[in-house]
Amino acid sequence: MAIVPIVAAAWLYGMGLRRAARSGTPHPHRSGVAFFAGLAVVALALVSPIDAYAEASFSVHMAQHLLLTLLAPPLLALGAPITLALRATRPATAKLLSRLLRSEVAVVLGNPVVGWVLFVGVGFVIHLTPLFDLALRSPAIHALEHALWLGAALVYWWPIVGRDPTPHPMSHPVRLLSLFLAMPAMSFLALAIYSARAPLYDGYASLPAPWGPAALADQRGGATMMWLVGNLALVVAMLIVAAAWKREEDARQRRLEARMSGGS
Repeated sequence: MAIVPIVAAAWLYGMGLRRAARSGTPHPHRSGVAFFAGLAVVALALVSPIDAYAEASFSVHMAQHLLLTLLAPPLLALGAPITLALRATRPATAKLLSRLLRSEVAVVLGNPVVGWVLFVGVGFVIHLTPLFDLALRSPAIHALEHALWLGAALVYWWPIVGRDPTPHPMSHPVRLLSLFLAMPAMSFLALAIYSARAPLYDGYASLPAPWGPAALADQRGGATMMWLVGNLALVVAMLIVAAAWKREEDARQRRLEARMSGGS
């Protein structure tokens, strides 16, 4: 059933692109490419063999989580769907959307500290509580787990990407700090999973051979993936933010020099 909201999001975004183009305020092409790429990543994680094998392998399950938390959300945020909605909808709808962006819920979720706590906290809650095993047994809980991963990651990445209006615009130094602080938290969780002397999840350990007997090795492989791939993704994000910060500073310096030369 995950394909239904994915297709609906693609259709709504496509309609927004057409309406924005007709109104004379076209949305940037690269934003559209990023958004549809993000939806493709979500589809890869949830409606491909990855989702089926996630119930037999912790490593595959970890790959699924990394796609939902570190790749799909920043791509979706780069698509700037809120900005597109403000351009493409009627004035009354755009006004309502603007009010929602200033609501108490939006203000709380847009707080960088709240976003960081959700992003990090969801990982600890899912991996270190019975929720993970419960999700392996219940399709409904498994779907809820995916919604928690993706939702918390979107709240975290949206202000870091900074393409859409947000109640708490983040400066580049704050974005870098948020990304940097996520690295030790992810490393600690990965170490906790890796250092376990027995499988943490009965849903994997109770599987027939070859999966069950290899559950501990598979668990350690997934933890290694979390540590290596997760931290690498955060480092790449930090480099991208740092490059954007430099471009902004260079542009500001050029404007300052132009004003000074014009005044003289």
